[in-house]
Amino acid sequence: MKNKIFFIFFNLALFLLWLNYPQNQFTLRSDDIYYSFNKNSPNQNIIFLDIDEKSINKFGRWPWNRKLLAKVFDQLKQSKIVVLDMVFSEPTKQDTILANSISNLNAVCGFFLRSLATQTVNDKVLDILSDSSVEMNGAFLSAKFAEANVYKIAQSCTLNGIFSTIPDSDELYRHYPLAMIYKDYQFPSIGLQSLRLYFNQDAKITHHTLEIGGRKVPLENNYLVKLNYYKLNRYHRVSITDVNKTDFKNKIVIVGISEAGISDLRATPLGQIPGPLLHYTFISNILNKDFIRFSKTVDAVIFIIFLLLPLILSKFIKNLKLRVVFYMLIPTLFIFISILIYRFINFQIELFYPIFGFILNMFLIEGFMFYKKEKETKFIKDAFKSYLSPELLNEISKHPERLKLGGEKKEATILFTDIRNFTTLSENLDPKDVVELINSIFTPLSRIIIEHKGMVDKYIGDAIMAIYNAPVDVKNHPTLACKSAVLMQLELKEINKNLKAKGFKEIAMGIGINTDFVAVGNMGSDIKFNYSALGDGVNLASRLESATKVVGEHILISKSTYDRIDKNYFICKSQGSIKVKGKEKEIEIYSLHGFGKYKI
Repeated sequence: MKNKIFFIFFNLALFLLWLNYPQNQFTLRSDDIYYSFNKNSPNQNIIFLDIDEKSINKFGRWPWNRKLLAKVFDQLKQSKIVVLDMVFSEPTKQDTILANSISNLNAVCGFFLRSLATQTVNDKVLDILSDSSVEMNGAFLSAKFAEANVYKIAQSCTLNGIFSTIPDSDELYRHYPLAMIYKDYQFPSIGLQSLRLYFNQDAKITHHTLEIGGRKVPLENNYLVKLNYYKLNRYHRVSITDVNKTDFKNKIVIVGISEAGISDLRATPLGQIPGPLLHYTFISNILNKDFIRFSKTVDAVIFIIFLLLPLILSKFIKNLKLRVVFYMLIPTLFIFISILIYRFINFQIELFYPIFGFILNMFLIEGFMFYKKEKETKFIKDAFKSYLSPELLNEISKHPERLKLGGEKKEATILFTDIRNFTTLSENLDPKDVVELINSIFTPLSRIIIEHKGMVDKYIGDAIMAIYNAPVDVKNHPTLACKSAVLMQLELKEINKNLKAKGFKEIAMGIGINTDFVAVGNMGSDIKFNYSALGDGVNLASRLESATKVVGEHILISKSTYDRIDKNYFICKSQGSIKVKGKEKEIEIYSLHGFGKYKI
């Protein structure tokens, strides 16, 4: 009961942990495996016009003369949208030329939000930026400072948007912000501004969902969209040196920097990539409907199932080796199936917590079971160590379930012994001396029974009851019982020598053996352990022991036992049929006089 309560509270704590801390480095990193299996390609109508190493080598160090950039932008007049992932925050003499060039484009210009800065945006520029702000239902992140384009350039843009991106707790970029707040204005990202222009409609945010262009995109906390990165070699990248060789008609052109020396690189699950590819990925995900779908409800259900699976396996699969196979197979199949689901419908199932909970509960359940098994084994060994051979004791320790309250019908050989004249022998002794005497007799006799794989079931005064083939299976149990009986009679001769030396009279012993189907198991209650055998076959063995006095033989065996032993090995003699108490018909009996070289 205590184990069950601990299991319930332990798993409740795990579930609460999942509810309150769903995103951590373990969950984030484990889900990164999905990106390696993205079969999709980015939207081919998007081009990343790249200020790369080749461009820097040709045109010189960044920043370039804005007149040069104006000439580049003039080549983009036929494009559908131009997204500028760069900021021109310092005034120059070429600003008018650049502004005129941008004004001829359907351009989305970017500005950068910061938590700390030395520059401030003046009211004139803020007034221009505010024209691009929107009112959306969302508790967006905010920033105190901004670095924006100079007035002339900001004014020339169709829309202005932020190009700030937000890393996760492990400093990797997996999410894309829809908007951020600056000076009480909600400014969409340049990616979202580009989509507003592309679809010519505003975005709506309802119940953690972004709606635009007939797409419903699920949002995570802080209204972030999870980016579904493509393999890097699939992005359409054009060096700015090749601007004259490229067709930009009706394309979305993202102009940005990839040259490492300019430090516009972002750490992602795919490694270091140019910052503009985050905007590229977001826009392409929405246009192609490649955005990542997820459901916290589905994740919760799967998490609960995986918490319960080890318990279910322990209940229905008793073999440890088979359970281990399932312990290894289930997480592997889960990952494989999850990847297939992602690959074909872009739906991501959280991987870490289900597997983490599964493994924790696996160790917990197996620990409980091991402790219970050890406890049962110790109990069994303590209960049987004086009555069973070590070989049988180890065997029964592996199958403690056989010793539960109740029984089973099983063929067994029952042996009864009774010491004659013991009452006369002990009547003049102190109780302490009687105990010492009976122990000196039973100890060697019991050892013979145990050495021949029998179980000393009980001592009944001056009698012994032994069972062969229970509680564990024993081959040739009639043979072993008959061997034990002969050796016990021979051992009695040595016992009598010791008794005579101490001044006691010699004793005799009768033994009865019967083989039959009997009920064996833990008899009595679940409070007091008493493994024994019941049934007519047990009674007959006892009657045969009593009949040894009448027949005048030391060992009597039933016909059922006689039929199961080797007649060439044992020395037996038919004693005809006798009537025993409790039997209406006479039974055929045999006396046993020895085996092999042993004769009594």
